[in-house]
Amino acid sequence: MRPFGDSSGPVVIGHRGAPLVAPENTPAAFAAAHAAGATWVELDARRSADGAVIVHHDARVADGTALIELTRTELRTRGVTTLADVLAGLPAGLGVDVEVKNLPGEPDYDEDEVLAGLVAGLLGDARRPAMTSSFNPMTVTALQELLPRVPAGLLTTRGLRPRAGVDMAVEVGARVYCPHRDTPDLGAAAVEAAHRAGLAVLVWTVDDPARARTLAGAGVDALCTNDPAGLVQALEQ
Repeated sequence: MRPFGDSSGPVVIGHRGAPLVAPENTPAAFAAAHAAGATWVELDARRSADGAVIVHHDARVADGTALIELTRTELRTRGVTTLADVLAGLPAGLGVDVEVKNLPGEPDYDEDEVLAGLVAGLLGDARRPAMTSSFNPMTVTALQELLPRVPAGLLTTRGLRPRAGVDMAVEVGARVYCPHRDTPDLGAAAVEAAHRAGLAVLVWTVDDPARARTLAGAGVDALCTNDPAGLVQALEQ
């Protein structure tokens, strides 16, 4: 299973597009990432009050109002786009990683995985490379069950070492292991262990060219970055 194709090196994924060039999680940022040579983009998915999937990282807008309390129309006036509109406007062939935000303690948390179901409805017919991801293991399981043909990735923080992260990813049914760039012992042996377990490896968020080249040498499958242009250039050297 190769969610990122048969590339000889890691694919470059624009983290929320190209946020150093345009506002993150906006069509302009995704277009900038594509123009810089990224073959995938990553974005954040949440819910609006009227059941739309919206593209926004934080659970609240600038004035502190929770997104879940605002309709898609109200959010549009604040520059927040729906996932449906983003998918419709992405260049053909550009892959998309939809990170599903669903953590306890946040105002839009739902243990019934409502957002996962909404995302599945939008990605089920997507005619482009696609995957989903989440920090919530239960959400990863739900996404993989709802979208069996779309790889789901388990995002892990720097404190969880690769062996434990790989084991957890396998346990929850993920097909992609997504460790933080500063995860201890994240090298060739860890990547090989993930591959043996049937997992692709996507590392986030890598902006340093030297670190990118080291991870590429270790055999990772994808690098998520705030600087797509810089990483594309670094990996070509």
